Amino acid sequence: MTSTQHQTYSASRSFARSHMRSDGRSADRPAFRIERELAVALDLEAISVHYQPQYDVATGRCCGVEALARWMLPTGENVAPSAFIPAAEQFGMIHALGRLILKKACETMSSWCSPGAEPLTLSVNVSTLQIDAAFSRLLEKTLKQFSFPARQLELEITESALIVNPERTIDYLNDWKKLGVRIAIDDFGTGYSSLNYLTRLPVDRLKIDRSLVQRLALDFKSVSIMRLILALATELGFDVIAEGVETKQELRILADLGCPKVQGYLLGRPMPARQAQIALTKTCRDVIKPTFGDPVAGRESHATRSPVNMAR
Repeated sequence: MTSTQHQTYSASRSFARSHMRSDGRSADRPAFRIERELAVALDLEAISVHYQPQYDVATGRCCGVEALARWMLPTGENVAPSAFIPAAEQFGMIHALGRLILKKACETMSSWCSPGAEPLTLSVNVSTLQIDAAFSRLLEKTLKQFSFPARQLELEITESALIVNPERTIDYLNDWKKLGVRIAIDDFGTGYSSLNYLTRLPVDRLKIDRSLVQRLALDFKSVSIMRLILALATELGFDVIAEGVETKQELRILADLGCPKVQGYLLGRPMPARQAQIALTKTCRDVIKPTFGDPVAGRESHATRSPVNMAR
């Protein structure tokens, strides 16, 4: 495997992980069957979109959703994103898949928009292989087709996209920014990106990888790294969201550190559009109690106190 092939393979795995917020039954499929069945599913637009809510830590309100690809077979079994997304990239179907997800997500979010309502951010993952002129044209066409406000669309690219062809990537990101969309670096903190690129990228948000979030309650070094990332983001003018928040302790640590936005199983799993629309009206206080602004949070025993508090 060449260096470029290895980088593309890593990018594929990282992109697939970004869609894997699911715990349904997963069907194991041989590669040749996935290729054939995925082609049919794309033709029939049978790939669905689920939405995972994102929350503002300060207000507790839902501030956006991440669109995640889902594929359920006629038998009722789910094909894992870690299987069908790399397959789509391998067999040349990633553009069709990306087009379908972007179209469905923008159409759904447009139907949720109402005059006077607080604007919500729609986050959509973009594969490294989608970063080209065709996607730029698709993006402009889709925004116009559904009259979707460009400022409410956030495109997530993984850190690994920067090592495959950084100069080309930056050029296309600048093209997207001219359309008015937001750009986020997904899986930030996994070790790929150069700080030099952060000063050149037209980025709006850093999305902290869940592997770092899950270590916050285990060691002080992870807390220190998170604190440094948040400070760096503030200095560079980037928004930050932490993904993969699964426990109240993780959420309390992030809130203590001043992380502005969060998402994860603790706050809401990916869900179909109808359920997601209902979730938009709920706050963190509705979905997890007690956590924010409650007397219990201030009365933790010494044994359960979070590292960020003990480090002070």
